[in-house]
Amino acid sequence: MSQSRLLVLTLLAWLLVLAAGCSGRSPAPATPSGDLASTLAAAQQALDTGNLAVAEQGFRAALALDARSAQAQFGLGNALVRQNKLPEAEAAYRAAIQADPQMSTAHANLGVVYYQQGSLTKAAESFNAALRLKADDPQTLYLLGAVRIQENNLAEAEKLLTRARDLAPDLPEVYYGLGVLHKLRGEKDAAIAAFEKFLEIGPGQDKSATDYAQKELAELKGQ
Repeated sequence: MSQSRLLVLTLLAWLLVLAAGCSGRSPAPATPSGDLASTLAAAQQALDTGNLAVAEQGFRAALALDARSAQAQFGLGNALVRQNKLPEAEAAYRAAIQADPQMSTAHANLGVVYYQQGSLTKAAESFNAALRLKADDPQTLYLLGAVRIQENNLAEAEKLLTRARDLAPDLPEVYYGLGVLHKLRGEKDAAIAAFEKFLEIGPGQDKSATDYAQKELAELKGQ
């Protein structure tokens, strides 16, 4: 596997965080008071501020209150995957889907886990399941495009990434993906334009992706 393709995988951790935000409320500061809503809100606040161990504990507390809560399972999956507890995260997302089969973000984030585990077929199946529920979600289109790049199906990847870009022109990762794709095709000018656009509108989310884009630009420009 080339370094270029590995960097697409690196960016997926960033996409997972964005996808998590699509799943439900952005809670106000709260502390658990024994009811499900406030327990979920406190756990989500801990997740949003990067306190992953507290978030995990909070979502598990929510599940103790309601073992069938799809939101609690989904939040638990998000807390676990950010701690690189991938098998546990997979189980949590699958439980969220079982509780609410229409939760598109749970399908998408399960696909991210499969991707990180190197199971491209399962990842694609999960991303397609998410797209069947929410066909025009640009982040999921990007994620499936990343799988297609890994599979060397660059024509399909370009269709997915272009569609994601058209739906969300300010979504930085789409341009990162297009930069990788054009580089793999040897399309120098297009790769330069895509990486420059990525750095212009949103390089801060993933330092390794930013560093890679800057390195590729320097090489492509012969600097």
